[in-house]
Amino acid sequence: MEPGIGVPVLSAGRCAGWGALKRRSPWLLALAFATPLGARSQTQTRADALQRVFGTDARLEQKNVFLTDAQVDAVETQARARLEHARVSVYQASRADTVVGRAYLDTHRVRSQHATLLVVVGPDGRTRNVEILAFHEPEDYRPPSRWLRTLVGRDLSQPLQPGADVDAISGATLSVRATTAAVRRVLAIDRVLYGDKP
Repeated sequence: MEPGIGVPVLSAGRCAGWGALKRRSPWLLALAFATPLGARSQTQTRADALQRVFGTDARLEQKNVFLTDAQVDAVETQARARLEHARVSVYQASRADTVVGRAYLDTHRVRSQHATLLVVVGPDGRTRNVEILAFHEPEDYRPPSRWLRTLVGRDLSQPLQPGADVDAISGATLSVRATTAAVRRVLAIDRVLYGDKP
């Protein structure tokens, strides 16, 4: 895995201009979000984030999976969110032949701009880490790290809905909705691909 190489992304957003790019080349879209786009955008590379989350001693393996129509339907039903692409990249981390987690990227539209999340799921099907890799909306709309930490340890047995089991954030309603939808989407993908087995 090389820094700067684009990866296919999971996307929930639709807007003019981006739709054609997403359909034609999710690789280019991912590369756009992996590359700093200006002073307002705060980004970090996928490689740096994966190394920080799993450590330098973990062995990382990228798996590209094409979901069947039935799997896409199952993901959307369990996540209660739309899945734009059937192609999914999974970054699986192992130590001593034991899987310690799987990381996924989810790029979605917040208001008029996009954000990319890194969501790590443990072998138990629960979130281990949720962080923002790129956020192109104004910083006022960016969910704070302390709020993102409240999404750790969650699984699909919980609604993960703002105002229900997840706190809402005043002034960042759309960001919170987009983030929780992304986490549900990743958890559903992981369950469909790997079930609940360690």
